Amino acid sequence: MDGPQRSGRWLRAAVVVLALAGLAVFVVAEWDQVVDAAELLTHADWTWIAIGSVTSIVSIVLFAGVRSVLLGAGGAHLPLGRATTASFASGAIAATLPAGGALATGYMVQRYREAGADGGLAGWTTIATGVVAPAVLVFMTLAGYAVAGEDPSRALLPGAVALVLLGAFFAITRNPWVLRRPAEWCVRAWLALRRLVTARATTSGGDAHEDAGGAAADLADRFVDSFGAVRAGPGRWTAAWVLQVLSWIGEFVALVAAVAAMGGGTPTDLSAWGSILAIYGTSQLAGAIPIIPGGAGQVEAALVVGLTATGTDASTALAASVAFRLMSHWLVVPIGWVCVALLRRKGIDIPRDDADSPVAGGYGPDPVERLEPGG
Repeated sequence: MDGPQRSGRWLRAAVVVLALAGLAVFVVAEWDQVVDAAELLTHADWTWIAIGSVTSIVSIVLFAGVRSVLLGAGGAHLPLGRATTASFASGAIAATLPAGGALATGYMVQRYREAGADGGLAGWTTIATGVVAPAVLVFMTLAGYAVAGEDPSRALLPGAVALVLLGAFFAITRNPWVLRRPAEWCVRAWLALRRLVTARATTSGGDAHEDAGGAAADLADRFVDSFGAVRAGPGRWTAAWVLQVLSWIGEFVALVAAVAAMGGGTPTDLSAWGSILAIYGTSQLAGAIPIIPGGAGQVEAALVVGLTATGTDASTALAASVAFRLMSHWLVVPIGWVCVALLRRKGIDIPRDDADSPVAGGYGPDPVERLEPGG
């Protein structure tokens, strides 16, 4: 492991330790509130809990629909049922395994390839869903601030980033040649890693390096051509955006249900609905910052701060945040691992580090895949 990687791991470990220490201090300092929150959780309104759990599951299904619709832009076909199973599985992988985000991405890339996508289409779909989901969330958050009449400055930076990502994505789809060099670097790195892991490196020196370079250049050319050939018409884009909005609304309803289940009631006017939408979006954006796997603690803290700022008492806010995370995030994990087990019975496994490259994927059997709903 090189210096930067080691430093990154130590930094993340230090952040986790600090977060746990902060949690311990909070529990000690606010022990009465913690006890009251635990009492609220044990006496939760299970009708609201059921509603929130169902809408959280529906949210994942709708996001799977986004993936299916966008993949279809390149002619591949991923039925909603298979897309849903894969989405639950990838969510569980991302939430629980080391380097889970990368493994989950590779897992979905493999499912795209099985659906008939080549490397370019799989890459296009991965990037498109990775842009659409956070962009929609940011715009919904800004809308919440606007409706609530609050200062939207906390969401202005994410909003600007979302606009840049959207603009960059659509610019690249029209000028895919800009991906040529990065794609070649990616394939070269993957080929080097593959040779290292599988011990296939030859002793021929320069010739082997030249052959690998030629293969990388050829695969990069094919990837760029395939990526640039994908065209999603207005109808398909509209369907993807609508499904994504509905997907985030499903989780938003889960938050409303969590607050109601803890006795906090439901919003009574448009401004209150805007406030809780802004709180929801801000907490999800906070959880997307790659500090702790799954955003554990980050989302809860943002929810508690936001809910208490709107007048909710601290114990109710704490209980609601825990209930929301149980419904919207941790509920996905057991369902997801059941889906992983079902897919493994069909011969579909979690990708290994030496699995086929997402860039190179689809161009031969052995050529020389944090922010979404449920996350």
